[in-house]
Amino acid sequence: MKALTLDKIHADQIKLTPELLLLLTPLTFVAGNWYISAISLLAVLAYMLLRYFRFSDHEFTIPNIIPWMLMLGWGLYVCYITPDPVKAVKYYTGTILLPFLIFIIFDNIRIDKKILTHFIDAMLVSAAVLGMYSVYIFFLYNMRAGMRVPSFWNDFNMVALYFMIAFMFNLTFLLKCKNNSKKIFYIITLIFILLGVYLTKTRGVWLAMIFSFAVFFIKRPKIIIPTLILFGILVLVFFNIIEDRVLSIINFEQDKSSLGRLQAWTSTVMIILKNPFLGYGFDTYYLHQFDVMAYYIVDVPHPHNAYLRTIQEMGLIGTVFYYYLIMKALFYSFNFGNYVSDPEYVKFTDALQLCLVAFLVAFNFEPYLSLFGVTTIAVWTIVALTFRIRKEARLIKAG
Repeated sequence: MKALTLDKIHADQIKLTPELLLLLTPLTFVAGNWYISAISLLAVLAYMLLRYFRFSDHEFTIPNIIPWMLMLGWGLYVCYITPDPVKAVKYYTGTILLPFLIFIIFDNIRIDKKILTHFIDAMLVSAAVLGMYSVYIFFLYNMRAGMRVPSFWNDFNMVALYFMIAFMFNLTFLLKCKNNSKKIFYIITLIFILLGVYLTKTRGVWLAMIFSFAVFFIKRPKIIIPTLILFGILVLVFFNIIEDRVLSIINFEQDKSSLGRLQAWTSTVMIILKNPFLGYGFDTYYLHQFDVMAYYIVDVPHPHNAYLRTIQEMGLIGTVFYYYLIMKALFYSFNFGNYVSDPEYVKFTDALQLCLVAFLVAFNFEPYLSLFGVTTIAVWTIVALTFRIRKEARLIKAG
């Protein structure tokens, strides 16, 4: 990718750069509103296009054009079959078009290790703020053991995934950090992020984190000691909360939430089997759920599973298109060693792999690729970062 060196752009030419706007975007995640974050990303893209047209020697590329054209095209079909046109436009924009624009942004933005670090630091700040508010709510309600805390977001399951993403980066950055003052920043943010993770009591995210680290320990056994210490401290502090969630899994048949989720999965599979390849349209589970079951233990508006929801809405064909780049990013995360030689990038590649492996598990329990919170934006940002870092590493290796 060809781009101007930063010293060719003077302050009197462009004062507000796309890179600066990109660094501010994670701060919008605090609100948990995808509209706000989407506006921030569109501003980044607009400034990038402005720079492209003003400077003729800046190349603008569209990455993975064939997979994206298939996904964008199939998304239009899904819009066509969606009964509610307003929902169709919202879901197409938020779950397909916006991820496409995220890929374009990260493929063309002038990014280096310093900007990448600042971007992740901004994510950690936003997650720490969410964690602080969760702790505040927890104390405000007299530290009730049975209470689940969602922070500023409306859905505790959604915000839990964002906490998880931030935790993965926070831990790897802390382990690789050599600057003492920066270590203090990572330790403080890590504490509040972990508190946020535990106060959501989201079992799917907890399981995803355990599974991800179990896979990672095989590659990096040394990380097990600091991780076990962190989890050990939290287990001691929040033993009652953890015990309650673990017992709900052990006594599965007595837990209303677990039984309701199992019923949602079963009913979704039954709906899918009636039309497996083409789908029913965006956010249509609630229109068909009573066609296959007359009674539900818990009133659920969606399948509580990202994979099943995508198949039910887009069909198996659309699901292959949608998850292709996510799975390709997962493959790249295990193949980084063949391309990334700069040790400064290891903290990014380790965190990306942890996140992508965790997604495989977490997607089984909640519709994270939806318009609830900003989880779709966060997930596709991780995927786009994986592709960009691999691209940079290949360019460096080739040069």
